[in-house]
Amino acid sequence: MRHFFTIRPESSPRAALEEWYSSTALGHRLRGQLVKDMKVILDQWFGYNLLVIGPNANMPISEMTRVRRVIQTLAPKQQLRKDYTGVYAHDEELPLASETIDVVVVINALDLSAHPHQLLREIHRVLTPHGHLLIIGANSWSFSGFWHRLVRLGSGFRSAAVRGPGPRRLEDWLNLLEFAVAPVRHKLVIPAAGTSRWTRWLIDVDAWLVDHNIPFGSTYMMFADKLVRGNTKMHSFERARARLMGLSVSNPVVGSRGSATRSPLRPVE
Repeated sequence: MRHFFTIRPESSPRAALEEWYSSTALGHRLRGQLVKDMKVILDQWFGYNLLVIGPNANMPISEMTRVRRVIQTLAPKQQLRKDYTGVYAHDEELPLASETIDVVVVINALDLSAHPHQLLREIHRVLTPHGHLLIIGANSWSFSGFWHRLVRLGSGFRSAAVRGPGPRRLEDWLNLLEFAVAPVRHKLVIPAAGTSRWTRWLIDVDAWLVDHNIPFGSTYMMFADKLVRGNTKMHSFERARARLMGLSVSNPVVGSRGSATRSPLRPVE
């Protein structure tokens, strides 16, 4: 997300991103596009615990999901929504028991993490078997990403933000962790905001591009499910000692052919 906002020296990347979502027109546009898809997918996921990792983007997740309890990871001085449960923790070291979370929503946490692969391993650990994962991240290979790269090369600017893995690399990482990944959704292909006639036309074009999921969006949304491979429990067998079985056989016939009689059956001693 560093493509859209400037990080002030006195603010952290996480705080700057929260301010960008809440106070800029472009942040409001992106949030509206994300919420539109999140309402559809989160309503189809069930469970008891939903974990939100990342900055507070003012998204009404508790109103979009049927999961009973929403938990938010908090950084120092971060505000908590009134309908959430908060837990102070580093994103890469979640203080949660393994396989206790049914749904995980990651909002730009991979873009801000110095160890994004460790964060994914923690998510895999806390997710229940067949749990659901929703990831929102910045796409540095978008049109705006290329533009800001040129600006940084020309000005010599170096951002303090951490660059995220990108959708293609992230999909490879999730496959290695045995997640089933759905096709990526692209958002904010044209990062324009304003009230002029030209800007409104660009916003309409961007809405059409987003509805048709045209690649190179400035932000991507990815869905994944945690796979559980079949487990065949091995049994140990002991070789049984050979022993004789008692079989019932008939005695030989005694007497003449016309009045043949048989003695009762008895087991072989």
